[in-house]
Amino acid sequence: MYQVISSAVVAAPPPAYVLKMLHNQKALYVPLNGQKSTNQVSDTKEDMMEIFQTDTNGGPRELKRLMGRRNYVAFVAYDPEAIAGSSYAGSYAGSYAGSVHSGHQGGLTKLSLAVDFVVQGDSSYNPPTKYGPVIIPNLEFGR
Repeated sequence: MYQVISSAVVAAPPPAYVLKMLHNQKALYVPLNGQKSTNQVSDTKEDMMEIFQTDTNGGPRELKRLMGRRNYVAFVAYDPEAIAGSSYAGSYAGSYAGSVHSGHQGGLTKLSLAVDFVVQGDSSYNPPTKYGPVIIPNLEFGR
């Protein structure tokens, strides 16, 4: 199960020490129901992705999993098999996004999600920075 988290646009970012405390460096495993947590390997793992390699000013970041700035996320549904043969590898929203919004999906059956994280810069005059897309693949029942 994937979980995408963004803060409310009006919410103030947490202090740096809170971000450092929440920036988990090791994978946590969720125990079976009713069992005490032991951090033993199980079938459910909780892990954060390192999405924020650079800061909004282009400099490198120490904490790459959490960004303490105002932000929002944008989701786009697409079928990776439908665009696999197309010539645009860096963009995913092309003609397919238009066909989903217009309701003409045709034979598209395995939809995935592309998630863009848009983060405010150092000041209100700097343009926001886009991180992504992060691809959330199609998951079939039982896999």
